[in-house]
Amino acid sequence: MDTKNLPLNRKKSIAVARLFDRMAEGLELEVLAGFQGMGRPVLISDINRPGLALSGYLDYFASDRIQVLGNTEIHFMEDLPASMLESRLEGLFSFEIPAFLLSRHLEPRPLFLDMCNRRGVPVLRSSNSTDEVITQTILFLADEFSPETSIHGTALDCYGVGCVIVGAPGIGKSETALELVERGHRLVADDMVLLRRSREAYLFAQTNPIIEHHMEIRGVGIVDVKSIYGVGHVRNSKRISLIIELEEWKKDNQYDRTGLKEEHLEILGVKVPYLLIPVRPGRNIAIIIEVAALNHRLKELGVHPAAEFNKRLITLMSDNN
Repeated sequence: MDTKNLPLNRKKSIAVARLFDRMAEGLELEVLAGFQGMGRPVLISDINRPGLALSGYLDYFASDRIQVLGNTEIHFMEDLPASMLESRLEGLFSFEIPAFLLSRHLEPRPLFLDMCNRRGVPVLRSSNSTDEVITQTILFLADEFSPETSIHGTALDCYGVGCVIVGAPGIGKSETALELVERGHRLVADDMVLLRRSREAYLFAQTNPIIEHHMEIRGVGIVDVKSIYGVGHVRNSKRISLIIELEEWKKDNQYDRTGLKEEHLEILGVKVPYLLIPVRPGRNIAIIIEVAALNHRLKELGVHPAAEFNKRLITLMSDNN
């Protein structure tokens, strides 16, 4: 399977409104000013505390980031004369600032809010501590700007192991996945699987929001797995631990028969264990994938059946000699 040509997508921006919608409950956010600017784009996953900029030093002002205002910044603005504060804020507003984010339910000066209203710069306020506001915002933005791509295949949760089944069109990916769902495993996505690298450098498969949990079964058509089997047989996201490629059995190919050699595929900079499974009449691919998932779980627990069997054979041959 060639992963070198997979398109790498990074979100170029998100709107301030999305940040507010997704974080309003966790940070108890409210909008104090700049309502008309909620569509402003956030272009980067970092945040900035504009203390130096408020003091008049703008040479390296990170204006393209969410500006977090805590006790230090708010009290500094309170101590400035109105004319000087207005001048300093004019310097800040000469840049395109996405939004201001206040912590600790702080109350900024009316002059600051008035200028934000006039320029359409949103001011969001949280009751949480500054450290918590910064941490949650950075984590949220890191997820939003994570690199992602899409792959043609089927993603499932099989015995707790996230598996992506890939292969040529018509090889039987969807039919195999349907049999696994029938056996009690859970479907994440079929046909077009969205893959995203998390901030911890894990690979996650996500449901395509357009296709959701629908599958195309040749000869039957489109089926809705969630409606047929129930919500217990689907999930929207799963960390991927195994890539399984189905291939028509080729007589001259040398397929792995011991499991001693481990192969990996690198997707979005994450190395994932890889298995190539030959398909031919009479092979129950669903059972093979179940065994592969269980075998992978053993390896994650530090038990390598093939390596241990090989070690016993070597010991036995040494004893006989």
